Amino acid sequence: MAQQATIQLNGRHSPMAWLLYLTKLTVEIDGTPQAGSWGDRAIPVAPGRHEVKVYFKYITKSRCCEASAKVDVADGQTVAMEYRSPMMMTSAGRLTVLG
Repeated sequence: MAQQATIQLNGRHSPMAWLLYLTKLTVEIDGTPQAGSWGDRAIPVAPGRHEVKVYFKYITKSRCCEASAKVDVADGQTVAMEYRSPMMMTSAGRLTVLG
């Protein structure tokens, strides 16, 4: 029987971008969005390959600074990822797999 796997995401932004403290960070896994806070978040997933997208709503943009990555997660494994917003809200964010 397949175990559950986890994607551990840390969403970060510069403290100088203080308006982002008022936004929710959305993590979309395989097309299913989950809005939440910045910082650490553990997201349970089924084992296998997943497409992860991260973005936030900012002023008039509903998917500001979007970044995406594909990640393979094995049975019982936790994969750590980090999202960093850019300094300019017209740029893409950076989503990386750690470790």
